[in-house]
Amino acid sequence: MSEADRSAPDLAPAPDVAASARVGLSFNVAPLGEISGNLPRLLGESVLELLGMFYPPSIGKKANVVVTELVQNVLENIVDPASELHVELRVDGDALIVRVTNKASEAQFEGVRARVEALTGSHDAKKLFSSTLRARRADRLKGGLGLMRLVSENRFRLAVSYEHGLLTVQAAFPLRGNV
Repeated sequence: MSEADRSAPDLAPAPDVAASARVGLSFNVAPLGEISGNLPRLLGESVLELLGMFYPPSIGKKANVVVTELVQNVLENIVDPASELHVELRVDGDALIVRVTNKASEAQFEGVRARVEALTGSHDAKKLFSSTLRARRADRLKGGLGLMRLVSENRFRLAVSYEHGLLTVQAAFPLRGNV
């Protein structure tokens, strides 16, 4: 912690600020094949810091987790190194919504759609996560659990769409009521 951080007053947002605040941002990067650093971490931590100016830390942490996971998924499954990634985040008094769009094959979309449908159709996402984790360990498989963790551990609602060769994954977390 820097000297400035130690001497700064507590900057936690007042409850009335969090109730009335609206934050939105949009981020594009291309070409995906030229990224040389840890973009998921950079974006996730940036969102955490930004939202911490307006909302309780728990909201920033949720945003960090979802942005990091969804951007990492894109970078691990690049179809076209010259393609673009688009991240859109919106937070208001009702919900935290993140949409990540990128170029994908129809087969990739179908795979993501099947996973999302399995998660949204599950009555017990935590049980599905633990049984899948055990099965993947038994088969010595790694990865592929990020979307499950968003649903089972972080309570996001997922949706997926595919249009003109672009895959969009949306993760929504209700701050009050339903999303």
